[in-house]
Parts: sequence; structure tokens; C-alpha cells
Amino acid sequence: MTFRSLAPGFLIASPPLGDPNFDRTVVLLASHDEDGALGFVINRAAPLSVGELLFHAGYGEGREEASKVWIGGPVQPQSGWVLCDDPTLEGDGVIAVGPRIRVSSSRTAFDRLARELAAPGDGGARRLVVLGYSGWGPSQLESEIARGAWLPVPIDESIVFECAAEERWERAFATMGLTPGNLMSMRSVGEA
Repeated sequence: MTFRSLAPGFLIASPPLGDPNFDRTVVLLASHDEDGALGFVINRAAPLSVGELLFHAGYGEGREEASKVWIGGPVQPQSGWVLCDDPTLEGDGVIAVGPRIRVSSSRTAFDRLARELAAPGDGGARRLVVLGYSGWGPSQLESEIARGAWLPVPIDESIVFECAAEERWERAFATMGLTPGNLMSMRSVGEA
């Protein structure tokens, strides 16, 4: 059997997934190969703002950035990642997720974020800041997909950056012409 990477793409948690870390989530799958997969939940808010996170990371006071920080997954929740629509972001520690999206946990990415937020008139950048990530070992993700835990779908950047977080799960289903209810109905066909 030939390996086929699902990245870049989305993993939509099937209802009900049964794992509280991923219930009703959309994962941006950043990389996927024979050694495993790496992704970031993009619709589960953490209990702090980007400004608060930057303050705790040593960038000083006065950052009024109220954007939410997101819980990227249960692995290394103390790690911070910047997920942005910026094809010019390059270098060590930068993961290209398709033609435009870049992800990095580097200090350089956070320095750049802090500078951009300090610049007058900023606020239009398309970015998410996430804590932690979602990871799968060799063949683990494929096994979970085969059991029906995840629905892999093509990436839609508008869902990542333009859609309200509480709508991302349903909108990701809609990219395939489905609703969570349709999926539940399809699963129950033939069951007694």
C-alpha cells in the first residue's frame, strides 16, 4: 500500500469522538508522513489572551491584544506556536502548511508577533497563537481514521482565519457537503 500524506488539510472530529481533548474539534494538519503526524486544534480557546501570553513570556506590559489563544492539543501544552497567513515567514523551525500558512514555535516568530502588535494600526494580520499541539505516532492517525474518529478534508484557509471559532467545526463539515448530523445518520444505517 502506498502512503498518501493528508497534510496540509483538516481533520474533523467525528461526532461523538469520545476523547474530550478533541470533541467537536477541527485540527489543522501541518505535517503527515510515515513517521507520524503533527497538527493544531483551531477551535478550542485557552483561558488567556495573546497580550497576557506575551506578558508572561517576558515581552513586557502594555500589550492590549485581546485576541484569544487557542489550545492546539494535549501534547506539550506549555509550548507556544504562531500560526499565520504569511508565506514570507521562513527559516529554521518554520513549517510550511500549504502555499500560504506558516507555523512556528521559534522565538523569532514570537518576536515578530510582538513587534507587529506594537506597531500602530496593526490588527489586520491573519494569525492564531496556540498552546501545545496534536501528535500521532507511525500509523496511529491512519488507524483512528479507519475507526471513523476523524474525517480528513482539504484545507480551507477562510475557516482558519475568517470563521468564528464556534462555527469552524460545522463549516469544515460543509466543505464536503455534510453536516455532523448527516455523518451520524450515515453511521447508523443498517444498525439495529
